Amino acid sequence: MQKRALAALLCLVLLFTAIFAAPQLASAATKAELEDRIDEIDKEISANRSKLNELKEQQDKQQEYLDALQTQIDANQAKANALGEQIDGIDQEIDVLNKQIIKLREEMAKLQSEIDKLNKRIVKTREEIDASKGELSTKLRNSYVNGNESNLKILMGSNSLASFLTHLEMMKRMSENDKKAIDHFKAIVQKLKAARAELKEKKVALKEKKDAVHATKDEKIEKKNELKAKQNEFKRTIANLEKNYRAVNNVIAKLDRDSAVYKNYISKLQNERAAADREIDAIIRRAAEEAARKRAEELARQQAQQGGQTTQSSEPAPSGGGSWGYPVGGGTCISSGYGNRSASISGWSFHGGIDIAGGGIYGRPVYASRGGTVIAANWGNTGYGNYVIIDHGDGYASLYGHCSNLCVSTGQTVSKGQQIANVGSTGNSTGPHLHFEIRKNGVKVNPSNYL
Repeated sequence: MQKRALAALLCLVLLFTAIFAAPQLASAATKAELEDRIDEIDKEISANRSKLNELKEQQDKQQEYLDALQTQIDANQAKANALGEQIDGIDQEIDVLNKQIIKLREEMAKLQSEIDKLNKRIVKTREEIDASKGELSTKLRNSYVNGNESNLKILMGSNSLASFLTHLEMMKRMSENDKKAIDHFKAIVQKLKAARAELKEKKVALKEKKDAVHATKDEKIEKKNELKAKQNEFKRTIANLEKNYRAVNNVIAKLDRDSAVYKNYISKLQNERAAADREIDAIIRRAAEEAARKRAEELARQQAQQGGQTTQSSEPAPSGGGSWGYPVGGGTCISSGYGNRSASISGWSFHGGIDIAGGGIYGRPVYASRGGTVIAANWGNTGYGNYVIIDHGDGYASLYGHCSNLCVSTGQTVSKGQQIANVGSTGNSTGPHLHFEIRKNGVKVNPSNYL
């Protein structure tokens, strides 16, 4: 009778195991698919983040080059403006020189007019001198031909002494007047010649001054042309720099657009990853609820078979607020803590657990931090790699990731300190370590507060 009851109990246990194992396997399969999807998303995020960083680096270089171009443009524009001011100054000097040249030309024309007048006066005076000389020559010739007889006749023909004296005085005055007239004309000619010579000297001096002003003007024009050539060269340089500036600006604009595209894509991937992560959390919660329900039903069944008597469950009781054990042996340290961190393999800045590492840690045993039921023992190159999740029956669950080997299977009951895996570097891992998480009611909490 007792054997039959025991056999019936065994069949009932197998029946319950079959009933409750099926949903668990389905959940594990779904979770594995989600983990694979998360792994793919992580890889895409990592690749796109690398591309985004590359674009950012290119953009920074382009911006630095753009700033250098702007500095060059400003410097060349300042130089061109300075040359323009110099050219304006030279133009003003040339205007002053042109006015001086015009004034000198007017003065030279005035002197030439005076010289022309003097030349006319000299010619007229010479004509008068020549006329005077002609009359005097006639007188002298007549005096020579007639000798003193003519003068004697004049004097002897005087009918009185007074007449004689008068005739004598007249002859004397005529001779003196002729001489004075000739001397006067000669003096005028000499004076006119001196004035003309002085005017010619002034004209020569003015011409030399005008030539000097022209030479200065030519120098200024030559200097202006040199400055113009330099200014045009700077303008061409500015035009080329501005062309390069526009090209670099277009590159930066394209990089901005590309960055926006990658940022949007990364955001989309992150949203997908968060959704998948939430679904994994839901699976863990459902598995924990299922395990708790299973334990409760098993306990009720046992009580019913024993006639209402309470029996001790073969599974470890939920540890509740009990202590947590360190999941890896000594000689280790926390290489990455819980919370925000600068970077990770997936590109996320929040770390939902702690990483335990140390020299020679690869292959070391991984222990259950508390007793409970294994609700996931999955193999695969997912984000967590090979991992184990234990439900502790009081709303708490612990996760052990990146393992090299798993020593337990889904549905298995484990006790605190029991080996469940070995440390490895599977999944998204940068080196041998154990990723350890604690979740309270499906929410990640800081394991350092419990260990």
